[in-house]
Amino acid sequence: MFRGLFLGNIVNCLGSVYTKQMSGGCYPMKLVSQRTGLSPHVLRVWERRYGAVSPDRSDSNRRLYGDDELKRLEILAALTRGGHSIGQIASLPVEELESLATSLATVPKVVAPRRASVAGEEFFEDAWECVRELDVEKLRGVLESAIVSMGISVMTEQLIVPLIERVGVGWELGEISVAEEHAASAVIKEILFMASRPYAPTMGAPGLVVTTPSGQLHELGGVLVACAARRQGWEVSYLGASLPAEEIARVAIRRKARAVGLSIVYPADDPELPGELLRLGRLLPDDVALLIGGRAAAGYQKAIDKIGARVISDLAGVRLALDELRARLGGSWRGRLL
Repeated sequence: MFRGLFLGNIVNCLGSVYTKQMSGGCYPMKLVSQRTGLSPHVLRVWERRYGAVSPDRSDSNRRLYGDDELKRLEILAALTRGGHSIGQIASLPVEELESLATSLATVPKVVAPRRASVAGEEFFEDAWECVRELDVEKLRGVLESAIVSMGISVMTEQLIVPLIERVGVGWELGEISVAEEHAASAVIKEILFMASRPYAPTMGAPGLVVTTPSGQLHELGGVLVACAARRQGWEVSYLGASLPAEEIARVAIRRKARAVGLSIVYPADDPELPGELLRLGRLLPDDVALLIGGRAAAGYQKAIDKIGARVISDLAGVRLALDELRARLGGSWRGRLL
């Protein structure tokens, strides 16, 4: 199979044989896409927007990649799936990329975005296209229609969560820019808060503070938790993104909160974050539960274990943890770990 592929490409390689002599290899985009797992669209974006590689061109203007470029793309693909932003690593020398890649064994890989359910599929593709086209008004309309069709709880889990994950991965792989990611996040946040507004907390409801710790700028995970908790009757104080431990603890104490929810999405290897988590654990009263979720949370498991927090993997886990905590509040519950 390889011999046939090589022979099929040899004519295209003739026009670039000299430029490829130093690095060797002569691979078309289709093969590079298969080897790296990157779509042709992503390969073009990484080349044009970030200058990650500079492939030669055949006489018919097709891209031709050398061995060095293929190796570079394979490492870049692995690093972005491991939580690194392509914009921050695209121009690094291959030696530095290889050094970063050696740490991937201890850093959780980026989870591939899940597909929308059957109920959400009819809206998912329209929503994703709106994100890519930066069509804010149409995206808002698609999500509002989905609420009417599916209900807020089903729509959140079967459409919003897969869409958020798709947007996050798309941004990390360079399929969309920061502008598209921010616009989509703003609309999703608006829709979720609007839909949860009618759910007033019950009399004497326990308090929950929701935010992201310092350095964690992606807030939609926190928004999901805040809205889910509000629908369960909790008194929610949502603080936005990237707050230092001292501020989180101050608000939790001032609001007499019984729990703090943190979302940790990206990056998965912030050297400052373990210290922030440990400091928050020391500052919070012992009877305030800590719930931590997000796809990068496992990267800080040691610090999470030390502060007795509970890692939540999905919205169902959030609801279960809140229900368990609320049930224990009626007794003589003490301690942080649920």
